[in-house]
Amino acid sequence: MIISAKSPAVAVAAALAVSLMGTAANAISINVGFNFVPTGTLTANTGDVTTATTITSGAPDIVTTILQNNIQLASGTTIAITSPTPVTLGSTFTKSFTTPLGTFLENLTVTLVTPGPSSRGITATGTISQTVGTGFDPTPVFYSAAYTQNGGPGSQINASFNNSTSPVPGPIVGAGLPGLIFAAGGLLGLARRRRQLVS
Repeated sequence: MIISAKSPAVAVAAALAVSLMGTAANAISINVGFNFVPTGTLTANTGDVTTATTITSGAPDIVTTILQNNIQLASGTTIAITSPTPVTLGSTFTKSFTTPLGTFLENLTVTLVTPGPSSRGITATGTISQTVGTGFDPTPVFYSAAYTQNGGPGSQINASFNNSTSPVPGPIVGAGLPGLIFAAGGLLGLARRRRQLVS
């Protein structure tokens, strides 16, 4: 057997690679998307969703629809969310739930507030982490809430919530005009070819 000067370095690198294989770096990203709704009463701190800085969670909040899921989340799961929930830009809050694979915690920051005549929408981003159990890496998460108060201030507040580790893609800026030019060019080419075939 021939031993070269490179062999100790290769052996150390191989040993390091093998030792790292069992760490959290080999865990997988959380892939979950779901809707949930409040089943209790929601109350805005000002009585009006359009001017509120916090709105109670309407607990218990229950998962209704699951869109994507690699953590064994089930419909009917209870979601614990900070209550009252802050609904102003830059506010922070948490959300958590438990599945057969463990407990998951989201730390969220409100990044967008969309007021309407009798409504308020918020979007928040953050990280979802597995706090009990193992196997999943912390993953970016996106949350949105829509609050409506159709009867005006002081009346019943309705809400729906969405949670996903996949952001909704936005339009690609500048794709409209190039796409239109490409499509028009294709149609002109087809028309020219058709004229050649007819004559």
